[in-house]
Amino acid sequence: MDQILEDSVVVWSRELDNRLGTGDDFHLEDFYVEPVSDSRYGSQVEILSSFTELHDGSVRKQDPEKREIQLATLDLQYGWRLWLNVGCLAFGLFLSSLETTIIATSLVSIASDLGSFNKSNWVVTSYLLTYTGFLIIFARISDLFGRKGTVLVSLTVFTLFSLACGVSQTMEQLIVFRAFQGMGGAGLYSMAVSVITEITPLKYIGISSGLMGSIFAMSSLLGPNLGGAITQHSTWRWVFYLNLPPGFVGIVMVVFFFPRNARPLQVTRTTFASMDYLGMLLYLTASIMIVFALEEGGLFYPWDGPVVIASFVISGIGFVSFLGWEWVLSKKPWVKNSTLPLFPMHLVRQRIISFSFLTALLAGFPFLVTIVFLPQRFQLINGLSPVEAGVRMLPLLLVSATGAALGGIFSKKYNVSCHVLSASLGLQVLGLGLMTTLPTASRELPPAQYAFQVLLGLGFGLSLSCLVIVAQMEVRNDDDVGITISAITQIRVLGGVIGVAAAQAILNAEINNSLGGVLPPEKLKALQQSATAISSFTPEEAAITIESYGRGFQLQYKIMIGLSAAALLASLGCLQKKAESFEEVVNRRIRGQGVALD
Repeated sequence: MDQILEDSVVVWSRELDNRLGTGDDFHLEDFYVEPVSDSRYGSQVEILSSFTELHDGSVRKQDPEKREIQLATLDLQYGWRLWLNVGCLAFGLFLSSLETTIIATSLVSIASDLGSFNKSNWVVTSYLLTYTGFLIIFARISDLFGRKGTVLVSLTVFTLFSLACGVSQTMEQLIVFRAFQGMGGAGLYSMAVSVITEITPLKYIGISSGLMGSIFAMSSLLGPNLGGAITQHSTWRWVFYLNLPPGFVGIVMVVFFFPRNARPLQVTRTTFASMDYLGMLLYLTASIMIVFALEEGGLFYPWDGPVVIASFVISGIGFVSFLGWEWVLSKKPWVKNSTLPLFPMHLVRQRIISFSFLTALLAGFPFLVTIVFLPQRFQLINGLSPVEAGVRMLPLLLVSATGAALGGIFSKKYNVSCHVLSASLGLQVLGLGLMTTLPTASRELPPAQYAFQVLLGLGFGLSLSCLVIVAQMEVRNDDDVGITISAITQIRVLGGVIGVAAAQAILNAEINNSLGGVLPPEKLKALQQSATAISSFTPEEAAITIESYGRGFQLQYKIMIGLSAAALLASLGCLQKKAESFEEVVNRRIRGQGVALD
C-alpha cells in the first residue's frame, strides 16, 4: 500500500513537470494526490514547495532561487504539544476578548473617578478600534515575520499597556493606553485563530472552531460579571492589573514551548516592502472617522456641522478607496507585485463567503451593543450595583457559551451550519423584540427578562461559531483559512464598534432632547460627567431622568432588531442545496493540496 501511495505522488509530480513550464498556471483541482501515511513523508506532503499560490486560487511554478517572499508556516502538532499550544493560544484569545467587555460594568465607576462620563464610551471604542483594525494586519505580519515572534510581540504589548491602563490618571490617558492595549489584543486574537487552525489536524477542525467560538462568547459575556465584581469590591484599576500575571506567564510559555517555523524565514528589505501600508492606512482612517463622527456628533459637534459631515465623507471615501486598492493588488500575482494585499479580495468572489462577511457585519451590531449597554441599563434604570448587574447577565453568558459549542459540534457531525446560522439570527430578532417590552420608568426588573436573555444568548452563541465555520468550510485553500477567520472576526467587531458608537449617540440625543429643558444646566452637565449624579437629584428629577434613559435604551433595541433582521436576510445567501459534509471538505483539501488527514 505504501508503495502504491508513494508511486501516486511520484507520478503526480512528474505529470506536473511534463505539462508545465516555469511561469505556467494551473488549478489544484485539476490534480489528485493520495494522502501519504508513510513516516518518511512526515505529517504533510511537501511536494508543492516549488509552487507559489496566486490570489485567484491558482498556482504558478517558480524557480526557488528567484522567489523573494517565503510565507511562514507551522508544522502540525500532536499529543501534549498540540493541546499545550492550543490551550495557551486559547487563553490569549480569552484575555483579548475579555477586555472588549470587562470594562462595561466599570464605566460608571471610572467616569466618577476620572470624570467625563460623556467620553467614557471611548474607553470601549478606542480598544475596539485598534482591536478591529489590526486583526488582519497581524495575520499578514505573522505570514512575513513568523508566528512565534508575532505572538510574543502581541502578548508583550498587551501586558505592558494593561499596566499603563491601570495607572492612568486622566480619562484621556486611559483612552490612549486602551488603544495600544487593543493592538496587542488584536495580535493575540489573530494568532489564536490562525495558529490553532494551522497546527491542528483537519479531523479536529470542527472541535477547535467550536472551542474558539465558545471561548469568545464566554469571555465576552463573563467580562461584565468579572468587571462588576472587581469594581464593587476593589478598584476599577484591577480590571487591568488582572492581565499582568497571566501575561508574564504566557510570555515564558511562548519562549520555551511555541513551535518553530516549518522552514526558516529570511527577513529582507523585500519582506518589509511587501506589507500593504496603504491598505492599513486607508482602513484605519475610515474606521476611526466613522466612529469619531458617531461618538462626537450631537455631543461636542452638531450633526449638520462641518466636522461631523467631513468625518462621514472621509470615512466613506476611505472604505471605498480601501476596497479599490485591495482589488487592484489582488488582480496582480504577488510574484510580480511584491505588495501582499491586506484583504484577499478573491475570497469575496465566492458567494457563501461574501454573504458570510455581510452577515458578520450586521450581526456584530446587536451583540456588542447588548454586552456594553445591558449592564448600564441594569445600573441606571434598575439601580443595581456592578456585581448585581453582572449576575443578572449570567443567563446570557451561559447560554451563549453553550450555543457556540453546540454550533461547532453540529457542524462537525452534520454540517448544518448555514441553517443553524439563519435560525440563530431569527432567535436574535425574537430576543431583542422581547427586550423592548421591559419597563422604562420602573425600577422593577421582571423575571421574564431572564427568558429573553436565554433566547438572545442562544442566538448570539450559535451565530458566533457558525459564521466562522460556514466561511472556513468554503475556503478552497488551507493558506486562506487563517486570513478568512481573521476577516470574519474583524468585520464582526467593526460592526460592533460602529454599533456601540451609534447606540451611544442615540442615548445622548435622547437624554439631551428630553432633559435639556427640564433639568437645570448645572445638573445636566453633572449628569454628562457622571451618571451617578442621579442620586443627588430630587425624586421628580430622578424619575424623569430614569425614564429618559429607559426610552434611550429601548430605542437602541428597536434599531438592533432591524439590523438583526437584515443579518437574517443576508444569511439566506449562505444556504446551499447540498452542503458538503466535514469529511467531503477534508477530502477536497487533500485532493487540492496533498495534506495528510492525520
